Amino acid sequence: MTRDPKAPVIMTRSVMLKMANSAGNLFGGTLMGWMDEVSGIAAHRFTWTRVTTAAVKAMNFYVPIPYGTVLQLEGRVVRVGHTSLDVAVTAWLEPEQEDQELIRAADALFVYVSLDEKGKPKKIERTL
Repeated sequence: MTRDPKAPVIMTRSVMLKMANSAGNLFGGTLMGWMDEVSGIAAHRFTWTRVTTAAVKAMNFYVPIPYGTVLQLEGRVVRVGHTSLDVAVTAWLEPEQEDQELIRAADALFVYVSLDEKGKPKKIERTL
């Protein structure tokens, strides 16, 4: 099976009580960790090299994410430079009923650097 390196990476998580703050909503840091994981996989699949997080350019929260909900994270490469690339991640709340739409809960933009075997920046051969 071959993967399209430009295809989005999807992760689905169930928000458990131990992941929630005193208001019953997902900790922002937990969400950020999941977003970093999804975007790192997207960056790796695009470059087929080791990658490292260089920056988080933006992270926006739109609605609370209460425990008991299902969250879908989607990451995709949106910019490719010489040795770095940007990955956009969106977190969607799954609706409680089948006929409802997904709700954008948060989004972020991560920057990754492609690395060679010695941990030095490596040229990215692929373009968008």
